[in-house]
Amino acid sequence: MKLTLFISLWAVCAACVAPATASAQKFRNAYYDTRRAAHDEEGIPRGAVVFLGNSITEQGWWNLLFKDKRVVNRGIGGDNTFGMLDRLPDILKSEPSKIFLMAGINDITGGQSPETIVANIARMADMVHEAAPACRLYIQSILPVSTKRLAYPYMTGHNAKVAQINPQLAALCAERAWCTFVDIAPLLSDADGELRPDLTKDGIHLHPAGYLIWTERLKRLKYLK
Repeated sequence: MKLTLFISLWAVCAACVAPATASAQKFRNAYYDTRRAAHDEEGIPRGAVVFLGNSITEQGWWNLLFKDKRVVNRGIGGDNTFGMLDRLPDILKSEPSKIFLMAGINDITGGQSPETIVANIARMADMVHEAAPACRLYIQSILPVSTKRLAYPYMTGHNAKVAQINPQLAALCAERAWCTFVDIAPLLSDADGELRPDLTKDGIHLHPAGYLIWTERLKRLKYLK
């Protein structure tokens, strides 16, 4: 029974990176609904540190990497900024102390403009301040993809938009006292500005070594203490 359920969820998750149309604005699917229901059942302790994002966030074992029981993973494979906007109010009810957000690559795949993506992330930033003013929001840069190991050909050309959006996210944070921009992308990029081939299994998702580099940067900056 458990094995069947795992295989079913894996099959659904494998479709989480499939391209979508810009007009659909879809974020709900069987995998999204299953993960969100599990998150609702688990709950979030008051004052938690929440990692919010898509599959790149979901695949990080954050509480183990930081050895911190306050850390809660709220990544969902295939999610985009529209889905995160929909989930955020429930997360904010717990009055988290910190949120680490990484969002945007699935929006790019779905054909969204940089303006729409930045506007959605700005709205999330304002929602955090409105609902949980003591919460610190860390907006992490969107990671580029690796064309050298890209398993999803439709993602070719995404890096130009990634490079366009990340400076706008930095500017967004500069305008809001409760936001900090964390530029993770250069740490994991090669000389061509792509995700390092040795750190990715398919051109977008990370090997454990990538998460270790990411975690060490957050530790050195003392964003979790």
